[in-house]
Amino acid sequence: MRTDLDHLPPTKQRELERVLQILFEEFGDAHSEAKGRRRLGRIVKIILYGSHARGGWVDEPHTAKGYVSDFDLLIIVNQKELTERDTYWAAAEQRLNAEYAVRAALRTPVNFIVHSLQQVNQGLAHGRFFFMDIALDGIALYEADDRELASPKPKTPADTLAMAKEYFEEWMPSSVEFLDNYRFNLEKGRHNNAAFQLHQATERLYHCVLLVCTFYSPLCRARHNGDYAEPWTMPHIHGKARIAAGFGATRSA
Repeated sequence: MRTDLDHLPPTKQRELERVLQILFEEFGDAHSEAKGRRRLGRIVKIILYGSHARGGWVDEPHTAKGYVSDFDLLIIVNQKELTERDTYWAAAEQRLNAEYAVRAALRTPVNFIVHSLQQVNQGLAHGRFFFMDIALDGIALYEADDRELASPKPKTPADTLAMAKEYFEEWMPSSVEFLDNYRFNLEKGRHNNAAFQLHQATERLYHCVLLVCTFYSPLCRARHNGDYAEPWTMPHIHGKARIAAGFGATRSA
């Protein structure tokens, strides 16, 4: 995996140094009273992925669009329990948000997700597009040792199509059912109930698309030969590249 940041301006490189400092400080504080085997918990890797790793990030805070690409980070820990957001990472998230939005010490917003090494390697072994993208394009900002991630094992077109069909058949019917309930309640003038049903339909359709095209979704129920995804681990999907890649894989089948 790459480790160089030569393609980034010096200001962004310094920002990333500050981000890593905050992550380690806040994780250290949250982990300071750990007992038993939890005391052996540690950060194994921190990987930059997305537009700042690939190139092509957007930095236009003063334009009409006013958009600034996030630093997207995957934090890999050696124990699954250390992925618990409220216990170990909430303070880091709050501090990073304050550094960006309040103190303006960071000019780039930060989005990070946390997985255990086992979860990441399972994702690679089962051909999850999200983890394969990171293994291909990611840049290691920190590594506790020289261990490489598992080798990605892309699925065959037939396997990809079979899994996509399984997810589609699980999620699409419930999406349609909630949409039907929305229309029924709307006709009856039950607007609060209609809004709830539409929200549920939209959420299920959203996860259906993600699962069919990327095999990765935040819902705990979304599972296929791997660990459940936690609700807060959903990565930002910048543009349509990752979804388009999923469509390409299923289309080739």
